[in-house]
Amino acid sequence: MSSSKATIKDIARALGVSVATVSRAINGSHEIHPLTKEKVLEKAKELCYKPNIQARNLLKKRSNMIGVVVPEFVTFFFPEIIIGIQEVVNKLGYQVLICQSNESSSLESRNVKMLEESMVEGMIVSVAKNSRNIDLYQRLINERMPIVFVNRVISELNASQVVIDDRKWAFKLTEHLIKCGYKRIAHLAGNDHLSVTKARMQGYLNALAAYDIPVNENLIMYVGVQQERAKTGIDYLMSLKEKPDAIFAINDPIAVGCMLELKKRGLKVPDDIAVTGFSESPIGRIMELTSVFQPTFEIGKKAAELLLKQIKDYNAPVETVILDAKLNIRNSSLPLSKRVH
Repeated sequence: MSSSKATIKDIARALGVSVATVSRAINGSHEIHPLTKEKVLEKAKELCYKPNIQARNLLKKRSNMIGVVVPEFVTFFFPEIIIGIQEVVNKLGYQVLICQSNESSSLESRNVKMLEESMVEGMIVSVAKNSRNIDLYQRLINERMPIVFVNRVISELNASQVVIDDRKWAFKLTEHLIKCGYKRIAHLAGNDHLSVTKARMQGYLNALAAYDIPVNENLIMYVGVQQERAKTGIDYLMSLKEKPDAIFAINDPIAVGCMLELKKRGLKVPDDIAVTGFSESPIGRIMELTSVFQPTFEIGKKAAELLLKQIKDYNAPVETVILDAKLNIRNSSLPLSKRVH
């Protein structure tokens, strides 16, 4: 090779592969066959290729943009997290590109790729209810894209995240219902592979075990996370011969949906059945719903701080920040002794 530096294009041309393949091999991506990777690295050595780290960093640093991907804007939950993110990054001159996946795995993937092409310096992500994008996020991590997950995370990835202890608070919520005298506590769970669904389910089961209440599989149903899915849960629970006396819903939208469905059937909350939610919402507060308040604004701020730390120094350690929450007890779960019959 002449004294001029070899480029990725030269390696691609010499091997008859795409520039993207060479780039992935050099960046250590798992998405590429080991043999191909080996060939690329050998050819790179042969052609004395040296990655232009400075150029790559210059490109990365030029955008002053951060990408945010959330599942929805229907509830107040994610917009409040975004306000927290902006509070931190706008002061430092960063623009925030916001995408919503509409709870779709494929739209989430397109959003993330679009942000990558827009040369964002880092991303804050909360995954869709059916997200199947673990390989995409793994590639970004391999390619040293700063990334922080919030609320809904992917446990298989070694990435920074900001969460609350969902298991602990689901335990406290279930324990509250048990102490109020409820014996047949149903759980309407979210989408089965979501991190929050698993953790809240575990908290519910742990509380039953702690109070020697046998688990009744009939009282557990995976309904999802969107309000319209509550009807399915109520239809099912009300069809049981032995109906529940309380419901712990995966989140406030499902809990609010349950309260509306029960009202349609002429049933009163909590006199006929108690209902509790999670991730407190303004509508839930109006409806006197017992729920777990999460510090959404703080979640956003903390995620932004972690991301900026990574942007400044990619070798900053991976961190899991667990923020505190609060159980707000309201009229939807009055103790049995105080209910009107």
